[in-house]
Amino acid sequence: MWDIESGEEIQTFEGHTDPVEAVAVTPDGKHAISGSDDNTIRVWDIKTGQTISSFSGDGPLLALAISPDGDTIVAGDASGRVHFLRLQGAE
Repeated sequence: MWDIESGEEIQTFEGHTDPVEAVAVTPDGKHAISGSDDNTIRVWDIKTGQTISSFSGDGPLLALAISPDGDTIVAGDASGRVHFLRLQGAE
């Protein structure tokens, strides 16, 4: 993660084992969601940089979006499947 004004690196999120293809941030700014070629989606706590939840799919996860209320992740994988995941209890 970088400071948008200075371009300085603030934090590195480590956990995926292959390239990250998509990232989205929840509307409240508390969580980042990442989709990777390692077939996983990770939900990150932005303050700590820790993974707080993960989902494994059948193929690379290439696209992500988060609903305006911040409760639902929509993810598209390389096979063309679309996954809907609820972000309940991610505090």
